Amino acid sequence: MRNYVEKHDKLLRHLQMTIETATPDFARVTMPLTENHKNGMGCAHGGAIFSLADVAFGAAANAGKDMGVVSLSTTIEFLRPGKCGPLAAESYVVRKGQHIQSYTVKVFDGNGELIAQCMASGYQTDILLPT
Repeated sequence: MRNYVEKHDKLLRHLQMTIETATPDFARVTMPLTENHKNGMGCAHGGAIFSLADVAFGAAANAGKDMGVVSLSTTIEFLRPGKCGPLAAESYVVRKGQHIQSYTVKVFDGNGELIAQCMASGYQTDILLPT
């Protein structure tokens, strides 16, 4: 079965992201670095990097679930410019509570350099995910 996020997230398709793997404990999502993903200086746009990290969080947090997890809070630290693609985000579970889910997400450029990291927290809702 396809991951809920892969099936329903329109931004994922718009930014050409690919969910390579998604389990409740880990997700890896990649995105090309095209001219449409770059800022005015020719590096990966911060919004594109944040979106990639957010999709990786959502893919893991919603993997294998019937009820949806929504974002509560995400903090991101941009460490260096993303100069080459593809970009990859890896989301690792930190805490799976009954209501609060927490993940660390690391974003890498095409050379494997760590370009951003974030902490994402989500809330386990009672809203049934669409099929």
